[in-house]
Amino acid sequence: MRLLREIFFAAVLCAAASSNGAEAQNVFVAANKNSAKSANLAKEYCAMRGIPPENIIMLDAPKTADISRQGYDLKIARPIFAFLKSRGKIKDIFGADDPKKSMVVKSDVDCLVLCKDVPFRIAEENPDPEKKPNASTNNSACVDSELALLLKGSYNLQGAQKNTLFGVGRQKGEYKKQNFLAVSRLDGASFEDALNIAKSAKIAEEKGLRGRAYIDMSQKYPAGDKWLEGAKEILERMGFDLSSDSRPQLMNYFCRFDCPAFYFGWYTNIPRYYQADCRYADGASTLHIYSFSAITLTRKTDWTPSFAAQNSAAAFGYINEPFLHATHRPDVYMHYIERGFDAAEAAFYAMPAFSWKGIFLADAMYCPMKKTLEGQIADIESGNADEYSQYSIIRKMNLMLREGKSPEDAEAFAQKLLPYLPQKFALKWRMAQLLQNSEPERAVLLAKEAANEAKKDFQNLGLLFEIAAFFKGKNLEEESARLCLETINSTGNKDFLQNTIPALLKTEKFSEEEKSGLQKLLPPPKK
Repeated sequence: MRLLREIFFAAVLCAAASSNGAEAQNVFVAANKNSAKSANLAKEYCAMRGIPPENIIMLDAPKTADISRQGYDLKIARPIFAFLKSRGKIKDIFGADDPKKSMVVKSDVDCLVLCKDVPFRIAEENPDPEKKPNASTNNSACVDSELALLLKGSYNLQGAQKNTLFGVGRQKGEYKKQNFLAVSRLDGASFEDALNIAKSAKIAEEKGLRGRAYIDMSQKYPAGDKWLEGAKEILERMGFDLSSDSRPQLMNYFCRFDCPAFYFGWYTNIPRYYQADCRYADGASTLHIYSFSAITLTRKTDWTPSFAAQNSAAAFGYINEPFLHATHRPDVYMHYIERGFDAAEAAFYAMPAFSWKGIFLADAMYCPMKKTLEGQIADIESGNADEYSQYSIIRKMNLMLREGKSPEDAEAFAQKLLPYLPQKFALKWRMAQLLQNSEPERAVLLAKEAANEAKKDFQNLGLLFEIAAFFKGKNLEEESARLCLETINSTGNKDFLQNTIPALLKTEKFSEEEKSGLQKLLPPPKK
């Protein structure tokens, strides 16, 4: 009877848990004491976010990506469990040292953050070395995904374990009531990349999440494309300007990719496009559904570390084959982001299973929608605009259109704020799109101004191709060819040239002299 009373009392306490997202005093940060850089990363992150330094858990773990099952239990799981108990953040009525033998009835842990140099892959334990492990029932896992179940007592280690709150969390902090841990990680190809995840998040919270959304479907499996379509609908409802590509191939250099605040795509193993020159918007959320996107966190040719290196604040990935049904759902993630949840909690509810292959690089305290759109517009009106402010205005215009306002009303709103902006190319292009039917001549003029202003940045070259296609649709073929030629001549990126010039030679009306010049720009064929 006493045991039942304790469980009931703990449930009442959990029901009264904070609903305001992660709080600094309830965020715990695990670093590797055998790595000075890992320890420094934990200290810098805590200082940045106001997390008490005594919330840092120093683990005596190997400085390797992989750790054995036994090593995970002894070097990671047990020390973290003991630390949280010693701080009174969890209540285990059995008083166990081994979390597998515990019965936790109360948790006040908002999130656990793992720092670079803490192992992230639990190696497969195969009792029969001559027998290949079953891909769907093996006991290898991501350390982060395993720790999500740290407070759940004993559970089956074979295969993925169901997340009972997948897509059904109703209020902030609900995962604590079922003794789950929300886990995120600061990691990447360098310690600078790892810390920058938090810096990117903090800037977005202070200034607002500004930018565009990009959805890259595949036409390989309907389920994955359906999820991406669901994320697209939410992003459009939120007013984010959006580009969607439904071809089987990866988005290419002809696709617009300026200021990406959201990128959700799938089915390509290498993030080739814009890889060397891409920078995501401060606070960006990035997911490419690929089985081995985080098989390492040090190679920038892998999706997840690439995202971190390019300024993403919330990057998903997989350390090995998760199978599609056990990958993060971008539509579920966006469902919670739209409702103001922290990214780490949204990612938790978007993951169908734990003790499996998923990983999430993010600042545990990052709330993407913390700064409202109204607040962003107010900053512009008070003279505090920067190069990304134009995307706030575009988002407001899109919402005006969804509310039934006319394109002219939206364009008039933008006109009032143009003088405040240091960069205007994306906004002028959006204005041109709105006016192309009612005021075609003015639309062309705005498009030309947008193109002239956008030429300085390699990441804007896809936008220039989009404007060139607009000119072609208006029977301005010479203008289209001229802009394409200027776009090609503005960069020496060999991959870009190799993948754009042959197509342009077939579609644009260049002079013979121009064609010859373009041919000379093509890199020599590989031997």
